[in-house]
Amino acid sequence: MSRAQHLARIQRAFDPANPPEGRRLQVANTATELGLSITDLATAAGVSRTTLFQIVSENRWPVRSDAEEIKERLFALFLERGATDEQLRTLWHAHVAKTGRAHANPTPDADAAGAAPTAPQETDVLLPKQSLSMAARKAFGLFTNPFDAEVQSDEQMYVNSEIAFVREACWQAAIGGRFVAVVAESGGGKTTIVQDLEARIARDRKQLITIRPSVLGMEDTDTKGKTLKATDILAAVITTLDQLATVPQTLEARSKKMARLLASSIEAGFQHLLVIEEAHCLPDATLKHLKRLHELHVGRKPMLGILLVAQPELALKLDPRRAGLREVTQRCEVVQLLPLDSDLKAYLAHRAGIAGRKLDELIDDSGIEEIRRRLTVDRAGPNGQRRTTSLLYPLAVNNFMTACLNKAADLCVPLVRSGVVKEV
Repeated sequence: MSRAQHLARIQRAFDPANPPEGRRLQVANTATELGLSITDLATAAGVSRTTLFQIVSENRWPVRSDAEEIKERLFALFLERGATDEQLRTLWHAHVAKTGRAHANPTPDADAAGAAPTAPQETDVLLPKQSLSMAARKAFGLFTNPFDAEVQSDEQMYVNSEIAFVREACWQAAIGGRFVAVVAESGGGKTTIVQDLEARIARDRKQLITIRPSVLGMEDTDTKGKTLKATDILAAVITTLDQLATVPQTLEARSKKMARLLASSIEAGFQHLLVIEEAHCLPDATLKHLKRLHELHVGRKPMLGILLVAQPELALKLDPRRAGLREVTQRCEVVQLLPLDSDLKAYLAHRAGIAGRKLDELIDDSGIEEIRRRLTVDRAGPNGQRRTTSLLYPLAVNNFMTACLNKAADLCVPLVRSGVVKEV
């Protein structure tokens, strides 16, 4: 059979699934399997790399070009590269994932109807630290990366209603002597909240002393590391209030000396805040001791506020149903830093504004929604059931957005759209 006859036979059998605009096409997967690059496809089709990328990744076809002619040229290229009949038949179907070793058969009807995709696994979406490439800086006119997680000024601090509530809870722990625990996932902004609190204390010229026990190597059991005990916390209070003081060896003497130093500092007009980071590693016994420490008063006022900064495991420890810690649970206010979710676009716009840019100069709505989808994952819940969890925390969003800008620059695409996000 001649090449022309073989082409005609395959073309007669070819039945496109007509996926909706915005969906990635199977042609992208097939090109990868055959070792074809975007440049190879663009050259064969007679279009630019940007146009070709929009076709295969977003099913967006150029208005001034003949779509059928582009398909014919690409069809011929794939045929020359040894594509199978099945690959050629499904070139213009919606992209489908692989199942095991074999390529799963596409289901055009369900895909064209916009069936909700399965949420990805967490390991598929959490990226390591990303740096903005030089190509991306030039392509988008960025001298600095606005999506770097570091917040170095009040103007860079993004605040929505949830964050404002957490900030105020921390402020009351500082100036009101309250017992507060801030809980969030890794990268949720806990450190940023504490740094913001310290900046506010300095800006408002509050006479407040922050006490930070060392948590290096701290674990909840001595078999995994070193537990933070009440004696360690008492020593931290003593050495913070008086750097030249000797720390008594017995718990009784150490407690009395700490109380005397706190009382003297309060008489001098100072307030005190005990900040413990990584507090999810605190053992139950130390949590109970913190409650007793918080009960030290001068008149009606607590001698010091307590601020615990922790991952969600602390909230599980402080579950009211755990009878062993009920005395702590009833006195410690647990506030959660929630994911950005509905505020994702506002957050990205705020970060873009830091660099003096408008968000729509960097990413469109389809790209934002694709980031939202990619950072929504399936996790194992109680009884082995799966539950959908949002990972739209600042650090994860910043890393993902930076990776998208780098990918867009690599593909010579002027804007991050959904197809670019899918390539990350």
